[in-house]
Amino acid sequence: MKKLIFFCIICLFTSKITAQRAKVSQVFSLGAAFNSGKIIPTFSFGEQLHIGHNYRLAIGSGIRATIFSAKGSTFTGLKSPYLSTTVTPLVSENMFILNAPISAEYQGDKIVAGFNIDLIGLTFGRSKDSLAFNNYRGSTDNLSVKPTQFNFALGSAGSTNSEIYVGFRIREEITIKAGVSFLFTKLNLRSTTNEQITKLGDFGHSMNAIPFINFVFNFEK
Repeated sequence: MKKLIFFCIICLFTSKITAQRAKVSQVFSLGAAFNSGKIIPTFSFGEQLHIGHNYRLAIGSGIRATIFSAKGSTFTGLKSPYLSTTVTPLVSENMFILNAPISAEYQGDKIVAGFNIDLIGLTFGRSKDSLAFNNYRGSTDNLSVKPTQFNFALGSAGSTNSEIYVGFRIREEITIKAGVSFLFTKLNLRSTTNEQITKLGDFGHSMNAIPFINFVFNFEK
């Protein structure tokens, strides 16, 4: 996967060199992923650089927003001493995940196939203290969780959403894409004592290979 990221970055940085043999399109996308009764909306805007024979290969980037509700989702400790500890928000902890993805796509006359990876971004959400714990030693009276703020590729930090898909072009400017999403979300456990906040550790929740569908609108610049 690291090689794929490196390949996409190189293609993006060399776009000016190939501009005379390429074309650029703007892409708008809206859709949702589905898992255990949850609906996870996504919205994105970006640009694609089309290169190669008949412009079949498209390399792109932009901005993607993912909205995730953590209510009832179990988060597991990522580092010692919380590796066996779980935290479950009992009220809705809504995360607004805003990332810059990179993408690579093959485009046929009617069929497209590709992938995208959230590379870097930010997550926004409020602190919540209505929680259920398992295997936690000590008092839970002053504990709360809040989404970790900074995101990096494939959930190595913060929250990211990446996709692998195939699609069908209904019209020249409209494509329906379906595939699987890999969503990684993180919460930070915090303790508040005498108005002093101490960060205790990150807890992660992964949704691997969950189905999604997107409606994509593209317009050549």
